[in-house]
Amino acid sequence: MKYFLRIFLIALLVAGSIFACKKGGENSAHVEETLTAGTATFVVDNTIQPIVEDVLAVFESIYIRAQIKQVNLNENALLQALQQDTAKVAVMARKLTPEEEKHFTDKGITPKVIPFATDAIALIINKSSLDTVVNLNEVFKILQGSESQKVKRLVFDNANSSVTKFMLNEAGVSGLPQKNVYSQGTAQDVIKYVHDNPGAIGLVGVNWIVQPPSELLTYVENIKVLGVNNVKKGKANAYFKPSQTNIATGNYPLTRTLYVLNYQGKNGLGMGFANYISAPDGQRIILKSGLLPETIPERSIQVRNKL
Repeated sequence: MKYFLRIFLIALLVAGSIFACKKGGENSAHVEETLTAGTATFVVDNTIQPIVEDVLAVFESIYIRAQIKQVNLNENALLQALQQDTAKVAVMARKLTPEEEKHFTDKGITPKVIPFATDAIALIINKSSLDTVVNLNEVFKILQGSESQKVKRLVFDNANSSVTKFMLNEAGVSGLPQKNVYSQGTAQDVIKYVHDNPGAIGLVGVNWIVQPPSELLTYVENIKVLGVNNVKKGKANAYFKPSQTNIATGNYPLTRTLYVLNYQGKNGLGMGFANYISAPDGQRIILKSGLLPETIPERSIQVRNKL
């Protein structure tokens, strides 16, 4: 009798545990969304994928009831997701134009747009190349469909990326030329292509070089970043690399501001993440990433008379 009683009690405990786990799982899946809890999907420009991954990882480690899915897309696909309402929060390398934003203003949604960093487009080449600098006008020649004696091949991620559109705008053209320009798919593919093809110049967000994913380390070790002259500021004979100092002073010519664009229309995880990435703790992560923070975090120094 005692044996059957014991079996009954064990079975009751197991059933109770299963019910509790199921109930807890259901509750966690339906946590009300707030600034620091709930679930959300963010669409992220894949040219700035690494820095967003870093900040999101820290954000979720602090606010353990927040679950944010990061979907990395090229700029065209990202805009489409916003316009089709499949995403309400985006991390982009520009603001939306008034025409693009009309979709939301017609619905009475006022966007909350928070700048958090300045990015730079790095021009990279195989480490075996003797070149250490490149004239920006020679790069523009290729994008304009002309021949260049100095630049033979330019390599982008894809025609719909924000890096490609930025460079086309800088060169004053609307589309990629038919020759001497190649698309590879992603920033990772650009880095691998430059690693395997001496003479090709690749264009990627600088964060991919400063903080590459572990699977790209061996590739990044065998490429180098070229210095670029700032023809826009009349510094045609001075060349600058995309360091934080050169980004801050404006000496490096190929820079762009990064934003969190929140179209949720409520105080949800979009606003919570934007608040975090633009606050001192988030800005310290940006500072370590190779990008320039929107605000430089204060560093307090405490002096002690005794050790």
